[in-house]
Amino acid sequence: MQPLVSIWTQPKQTIRYVLEYKTWSYSFFILFLTSISVGITSFAETDILPDLPLPVMILLGIVSSFIGTMISLFISSALYTWVGKWLGGKGNFKDMVQMTPIASIPFIWMMPINLLLVVIYGKNLFVDTTNTANVDAFGSLSSVLLLTNLLTLALGIFSTVILSKGIGIVHQFSSWRGFGTIMIVAGLFLALMIPFIIFLIVVFWAY
Repeated sequence: MQPLVSIWTQPKQTIRYVLEYKTWSYSFFILFLTSISVGITSFAETDILPDLPLPVMILLGIVSSFIGTMISLFISSALYTWVGKWLGGKGNFKDMVQMTPIASIPFIWMMPINLLLVVIYGKNLFVDTTNTANVDAFGSLSSVLLLTNLLTLALGIFSTVILSKGIGIVHQFSSWRGFGTIMIVAGLFLALMIPFIIFLIVVFWAY
């Protein structure tokens, strides 16, 4: 079985295959490929570090994406394990860490598209088009990025479906309960973020 391909049509079988026949190193390799795919354009339309050479901007995007996904992997896996057990699951942290990156496989398939964007648009890809006076020059780029963002959103939804099934497999309960686990974790995250957001609003309003 080839997880990069079979995940599209056989997500449950693919996850079980990875848990049974693959090691942590394989899951981290998947995470690394995802970081490259996403990191290539992670600074798109941001105007962050505009004076840096294009290869350096891309490298920084990939490195920051990998560090962020690694941190997110361990935190989210711990929360999925804890909340899942609270919902009656029987999974463990080790299997959750090994499974979670598999849900990101769909994003790896964005790599050719993101590379093509860099080849075609170069550093223009990383310019904030909302703040540029030459709107016509960036009109096509904005349209293309809108399409890629919609595609990324669709892949994100499919990735959530895969993750729900994976959590269900690890905890030995239904995919719907796995989805409920994700929603509870997301709710906890939002609840923790609200005070921080209120604090920022108060600070910016004061100044």
